[in-house]
Amino acid sequence: METTDKTILEMQEQMKELREKLESQKIVNDSLLRKSFRQNASRLKSKANIPLIFGVAAILLAPSYLNIGASWISVVVTWVLMLICIVATIICNRHIPQMDRDLVTAAEELTKFKKFHAEWLKFAIPAIIIWLGILIWDILRGEQMSQAESIGFFAGLAVGATLGLIIGLKMRRDQLDAADDLLDQIEDLRAEKQ
Repeated sequence: METTDKTILEMQEQMKELREKLESQKIVNDSLLRKSFRQNASRLKSKANIPLIFGVAAILLAPSYLNIGASWISVVVTWVLMLICIVATIICNRHIPQMDRDLVTAAEELTKFKKFHAEWLKFAIPAIIIWLGILIWDILRGEQMSQAESIGFFAGLAVGATLGLIIGLKMRRDQLDAADDLLDQIEDLRAEKQ
């Protein structure tokens, strides 16, 4: 009987040690996941802020349209469009969560970020087409360029628009992939908590 009690006490002691080890492992995993989440959220935020730089650059460069025969209409349309894009980017980036929030709120914010990106294309693509149309119409109407300059300008515009589209879609895909990674990490954190 005494050996049985001793064996039971040893087993209880081993179970207690095992629980403590598991608990410490869980704390380490949780802190590592949170650190990784913070790093990925920071990376997403820096990627999401790149369009702000392009928007500010476009605002600053818009008056140079006057040198190629455009009127102030094109400059003002560019300013308005870029300001809308900058404000929309700032609003969208507010949905990139910080780790000071609970996991459910963080997941909801990331979902809003992804939804905003999906909805944004419905505005951005038609707006870019209209903006390019106004710019081209304005330059053709001004007739300040020779035929060779016009061909060069429109070839450059076509190349620039194509490169801009490719870069913009790649940046968008990178941001959405980063958001998906963060959502996966949130799921991992939720699983750790349960």
